[in-house]
This record gives sequence, C-alpha cells and structure tokens, in this order.
Amino acid sequence: MRRAILLGVAYIREDNRIERDLIELGELARSIGIFPVASFWQILQRPLKTYMGKGKLEKIVEYTKLYKADGVITDDELSPVQKSKLEEILKVEVLDRTQVILRNFARSARTSEGKTEVELAMLEYKLSYIKGSSNYLSRTAGGIGTRGPGESKLEMDRRAVRKRIARLRSKIKKISEDRLLKRQKRLTSILPKVSIAGYTNAGKSMLLKALSGFKVKSEDKLFTTLDPTTKKVWLGENVFALFSDTVGFISKLPPQLIRAFHSTLEEVVDANLILLVADGYDEDVDEKLRVSEKVLEDIGAGDVPKITVINKIDLCDESRLKELVYKHEDAIFISAKKNLYIDELVKRLREEITKDYLEKEMEVPNEMWSTVSRTIGIRVMNFKQTGDIVQAKLKIHPFLVEKIMEENRALS
Repeated sequence: MRRAILLGVAYIREDNRIERDLIELGELARSIGIFPVASFWQILQRPLKTYMGKGKLEKIVEYTKLYKADGVITDDELSPVQKSKLEEILKVEVLDRTQVILRNFARSARTSEGKTEVELAMLEYKLSYIKGSSNYLSRTAGGIGTRGPGESKLEMDRRAVRKRIARLRSKIKKISEDRLLKRQKRLTSILPKVSIAGYTNAGKSMLLKALSGFKVKSEDKLFTTLDPTTKKVWLGENVFALFSDTVGFISKLPPQLIRAFHSTLEEVVDANLILLVADGYDEDVDEKLRVSEKVLEDIGAGDVPKITVINKIDLCDESRLKELVYKHEDAIFISAKKNLYIDELVKRLREEITKDYLEKEMEVPNEMWSTVSRTIGIRVMNFKQTGDIVQAKLKIHPFLVEKIMEENRALS
C-alpha cells in the first residue's frame, strides 16, 4: 500500500474527536511510507458490519479510483467481518489502526528485545483475527457436518501461532527476569532513575540529548524510540541521575500492545521520577497529556512522582505561551531543540531528586573532601576552604549520613 484513504467513525453521545484522530492516523501512515490522499468520516448510532454506511462506502469507491488509492486505513481496530466486507466492497487492501501502529513499532525496533515484543504483539493480533474468522472459514470448508480444508487450515494456523506466542512469552519472561535483577541493583543504588515519558513525537529523545550531551536518535516521526535508551546525566552540585527515554504513548493504544511491551514499560514503572513531556505547539496538548497520564495509570506508574515538561515553546507565539502557563502553572517550559530553559529544568530536577536528603553543615578535613565531594548521594550546596578544613553545606542521602559522619569524626 502506497496511497491510502483514511476512514473513521464516531458514535452519537461520544466525545467527537474524529477529525483530530484522523490527522494523527495520517501521521502514523506517513511514518511507514503510506501517503494519505483523502479522509472520510461518519457519525453513526451503532457499529456496523461494514464499518461505514452503504452510501458513504459507494462514495469512497469513487474516490479510490479518482485518487488512485491502493488501500484504505480505518481509525479503529476492525473485526474480521468488517475487514472482509470492506475489502469486498472497496476492492482495495484494508488496514486498521492497530496494524499501522504495529508496523510503526516494527520499523523502530532495533534490539532483540524490541523485535521480540513487536513479534509477540503482531501474533496476538493475528490470533484474535483467526479466532474471529472461524465462522467465515468454516463456510468455505465444505458441506454441513464436514471437516473441509478451510477449517483444517484454521486449526493449523491457530496451533502454529499459539506455539510461537508461547515461545515468545517465555523469551520475554527471561528478559523480564534479567531486567528485575538489574532493577533490584538500581533500587538499592543511590543513583536515582528518571524516565522521560509522554505522547509520541513530543520531543523526548531531543530532551535526553539536551540533558546528556550524548547523540540520541531523534526524528520528526512517530515511534522513533522503541527500545529504551539510558544515559547517566550530571545535574550540577555533584547530583547525578540515570535518564531513560521510553516509547511514546498514543491514543487508542490496543491492550495487546501494552501487554506485549510490558517489559519495556517497566522502565517507567520503576523510576524514581517521571518527566512527562508534551508538545506545547500542539493544539491538542491537553488531551495528549490526559492520554499519557491514563497510560501511566494503566501500566502501574500512576503514583510515581512527575514533573510536567512543556516542550517546543520556540514554536509558540506570546498568546499561546500565556495560555499554556495559565493551564499548566506547575510545569517547566522548555525548547529541547533550541536548548531554552534547560537550566531551569535541571535546577528543578536537582531539587526533586534531593528533596528527601538530609541537610548538614560540616567541617571536613582536606584529605577527605575530595572523596566526599565526588560521592554519589551527596549534593554539594556550597563550600569554603579555610586552612586544612573545608566548611561545607551538604544535602546527603539518608543511607549515607551515618557513614559520612563516622568517617568525618574518625579523621577529625
């Protein structure tokens, strides 16, 4: 499929976001090399077996010929019956939203883990489709009471898919166990973990690049990041943290994708702090923040402390900025691309990471100061050297306080 017509439906008494959803669907399509040539949507009282009404579909047939479209993409996951009937009526390839998202994920997967999770999600989608296709295939299988070729093939497909799913789940379980060991080490570590999360294409990878100085893959496409990227970042005053860029969230994210990517999303769940990033230039920023917060709740990260970061302010005019500040007064406003107000974000991060540290004023011998001032878990607020003594104002991680005080008394 190279040129596609986008289709969407909304139902009476629902919050009608269909036009905005179709814009996002178009971006998803472009990310996998499909060019949207037109969009059609319809408000219905109830779901139809043909997805859209007969009159609307007749019009779409005309437009597929007019625009030389070789496919259509629906903004909803289709049932097997809906897909079959659409292909029968429109005479072109039909993809649904879930398939397009899966293809985006497949494009972005780089590591063995990411590819395994993508394959699992695709097979779970395929299995649900095979199950739903049983009535259709059994009709093609032969006479009443017979066991024709259609039904036999269906059963073979089911067994093969289930067997492969079982192997992939076992592999992902092993990956999760390995991650658990690493996470347990991190949880007992004083080095904090910060996850950069948010709606896809909000600028999360660009923010990690701005904070760390490392080269991080960043494109103006959806789902550029699938495999988590982790960097150790210095935040000033001897404060360090591990920052992870994570897969972007999206509306109408199918449940099987959340299940399949559970291992990847655990990076967010186990964080000490989440930077929830949003695109301030996007008129739909409030809804996308709501979707992101809902996904965080769904994966069990709803109680993790969060800092909201409104990105891309370099694209906003003065009135837009005033509106954003009014609605999100506790957020940090930045441009990761232009490196605007990153210092303010870093300052906020230092405060948040060390908010439970204990404040101490100490006199430290010179020979000990080099070690103290470089110890992770000790924030150096300020210091002054007088002779052989360094007078320092510190914030110390609770786990370290007793140890540092004992070592200081031993050298005093």
